[in-house]
Amino acid sequence: MSWQKWISALLLVPVVGYVVLCLGVYLWGAGALPADRQPNTGALPPSMRAQFQAIHGVHSDGAVRLNPLTVPWYFFRQSAGTDELRLPAWAGRTLLQRSDRPVGGTRRVAADIAATIFVSRAWSIDEQVNTVLNEGFYGRGAHGLPAAAKAWYGQSPETLWPEEFLALQVLDRGPSFYDPVCYPKRFEERFRFVSAHLNIPDIDTALARARERLRAHPSACNSASAPATTLLPFPVSNQAA
Repeated sequence: MSWQKWISALLLVPVVGYVVLCLGVYLWGAGALPADRQPNTGALPPSMRAQFQAIHGVHSDGAVRLNPLTVPWYFFRQSAGTDELRLPAWAGRTLLQRSDRPVGGTRRVAADIAATIFVSRAWSIDEQVNTVLNEGFYGRGAHGLPAAAKAWYGQSPETLWPEEFLALQVLDRGPSFYDPVCYPKRFEERFRFVSAHLNIPDIDTALARARERLRAHPSACNSASAPATTLLPFPVSNQAA
């Protein structure tokens, strides 16, 4: 074999290795996907879907269709400041919550990648948004916006004020960490940050409305990580849980 052929063969080794690695990780993770892979079609007010997309920078014409070979490139772009994977990754994690045999460790990472690829190809932007809103975790044991509206405000999605919906979306970064009753300062900082991003003119009023009908759950805060002295520094509703 001539030296040119040796060089060509050597150049193929990393290419073949990359393809085998990407496909292997995808297939390993895909085996952990739940049987039910249909998007959630639960009805929600269109205004809430629109507000969700504005809050999280989701554009209806910004869908990406991933495959096992291109996903590393998108991860690289995301680390450089793009947000193309935010929604499909979020919808993929929501899909994995349905599994009756959850996996952990490295297999969970592979499952996250496989789920992200799957929803980017099988679900539309609206279906991804709908699934996240209807099945995402908002704390207080609430999965999905209807349960979250009830748990936090004693309302249905249709009767939530826009500021209350915004408050629930603030919780997506960590319902316990940003709990507005247990950790009001953290919640306020995050709420103000998101509100400024949305160019809300009167953030103080928006924050007051977000808190006005908030249901108090002092028992949820009585732990070593949330001292009782931090509780309820602002008025909250005392409706029954």
